[in-house]
Amino acid sequence: MAQSTEQDGGTSVGNAPGAETGAGAPSGSGDEPLRRFLPRVYRINAVLTIAGVIAARVAGADLFAVNFFVGSLIGLSMLYITAWLVRRYVTPSEHVKRNRNRLFLLLMAKLPLLGIVLFLVTSGDWFHPVGLLSGVSMTPLTLTLCGLSLLMRQDAGNGRIDWTAALNKPKRSYR
Repeated sequence: MAQSTEQDGGTSVGNAPGAETGAGAPSGSGDEPLRRFLPRVYRINAVLTIAGVIAARVAGADLFAVNFFVGSLIGLSMLYITAWLVRRYVTPSEHVKRNRNRLFLLLMAKLPLLGIVLFLVTSGDWFHPVGLLSGVSMTPLTLTLCGLSLLMRQDAGNGRIDWTAALNKPKRSYR
């Protein structure tokens, strides 16, 4: 199988620690915002969860507050588990295909567990669908907004503020 000759585009996914990335920049110089991305998403989600629960309690919607909190815990735990599995199995090694298959199976194994948790939550007397849905949907919304913010900041550093800038970067093949 032939090696890909495409440029990296400045990402460090799949590279060994200390390896060179992009156009010869040392690892850690250009990818510092990416290292802080998930911790920032976790912090923003925690702050929004606390603010949402307090706002719902002040408004007198106790059932909404409980379901919002449980929903945000479900969303954050799914994100944390996915990030942990990807960090563990997307590593350079001689067993790339086996690691990729294990990662796929483990990510798919999350779905029945999520189904069981959602069944237990929805079968309780304290279930409030709008609260649970708003709590669970807060994690993807925060991920999207933080990702767009990061993209816009990186492109502003290049002197290029454009929503399509990410589409113009050369892609890297991981086959």
